[in-house]
Amino acid sequence: MVANNNIEIPWQDPLYLAQKISDNYCAESWVFLYSGLNEKLDKKNSYLAIFPREKIICEDFFAAEKILKNSEERWFGYFSYEVAHDFEKFPKTKKSFIDLPKIWLMNFDLVFEFDHKKKKLMAIFSDKKLLEKVTRWTIKKDKVDRISSSEFLSNFTDSSYLKTISKIKEMIARGDLYQTNLTRKFFGEFKQKQNQQSAFKTFIDLTKVNPANYSSFLKLGENFIISSSPELFFQIKNRKIISRPIKGTAPRGFDTKSDRQNKLDLKKSPKERAENLMIVDLVRNDLSRICKAGTVIVKKLFSIHTYKTIHHMSSEIHGELSEDCSNIDALQACFPPGSMTGAPKIKAMEIAAKEEKINRGIYSGAIGFIDRKSANFSVVIRTLIFQGKKFEFQTGGAITFDSDPQKELEEIFSKAAPLIRITSS
Repeated sequence: MVANNNIEIPWQDPLYLAQKISDNYCAESWVFLYSGLNEKLDKKNSYLAIFPREKIICEDFFAAEKILKNSEERWFGYFSYEVAHDFEKFPKTKKSFIDLPKIWLMNFDLVFEFDHKKKKLMAIFSDKKLLEKVTRWTIKKDKVDRISSSEFLSNFTDSSYLKTISKIKEMIARGDLYQTNLTRKFFGEFKQKQNQQSAFKTFIDLTKVNPANYSSFLKLGENFIISSSPELFFQIKNRKIISRPIKGTAPRGFDTKSDRQNKLDLKKSPKERAENLMIVDLVRNDLSRICKAGTVIVKKLFSIHTYKTIHHMSSEIHGELSEDCSNIDALQACFPPGSMTGAPKIKAMEIAAKEEKINRGIYSGAIGFIDRKSANFSVVIRTLIFQGKKFEFQTGGAITFDSDPQKELEEIFSKAAPLIRITSS
């Protein structure tokens, strides 16, 4: 383990510091986890990690687990949805349009930790020269070209998506499952190759059109992950674990009256509440595998949160980890996020894979950080991936017996609206 120093430095807005890094630092990978939305859900912290020290880039969860369990470092990065193949049996699908490693984690020689509430900024570093180097950087005024797509494809047509929903409803009626999360991937190419400056500008644009609790920008070699997720997969601190699954969605209204009505309809909807409750039970079951008996409790049920383009219903489940459970054990027990699978979990994953026929990749997986004492991961939704000229993103929704296929189709486009707007600009 490399010795790290911790010092408090004058406060800077996380987006401001990240912009300086984007303008000046293009040689290596870096990670920015931004919790800038003014929501009273968590102690709001953002993290900016630069100058990678060690990397885990692999296709094997258990190889990564071995390193993580023996490391004292904090690792930043992602776990793709298909990591679940390492410990669950469900059909394999073809490679995604952008094919990235299943696991990409790094620890860094310089990490900035922002406490939004206290306006406190800590720098954690192995060499003070790196900190001094970054503090000398300034924002550049270079013009950044607008991005625009020349091609826009999907693994479903609108018609085939509607037919698949009806097919799944028939399976539910037969008793094969209760709910599955059916997702649709959109992909294509831009007219020009994307670089760090254009990718970071896209991230800034996304935080404006779709502000969220768990935004992130990851530069991983020549790949860029741009996420604006509202959903907490789980966080661990002092052996306490919290998961906050989202299940239940309504669009924003055209005016104040219709918006209030949409929110009320979501809160009272038997279909949306049943959808949410099924996933709450699933998450409770996942947590019970790794938590002390009697500690898994639902502290919030059917909470409604309003975002710029959408209303969401979420619930909050708490637990206390068992003495013999590590943070990476918790990740395995809960992965992939239950809100992205359905119930029963494995059956729902099996059906979704057969219908979608393409790897979800990072989508439906987890982005965040993990170490021996803590962990914090978002569910990967509302996320763009860039690689050269290529881009992809994915949206979906829970299909239940009461699902209206046309409304489900409208829901995925409500969720996709900010991403379509950005990639089509």
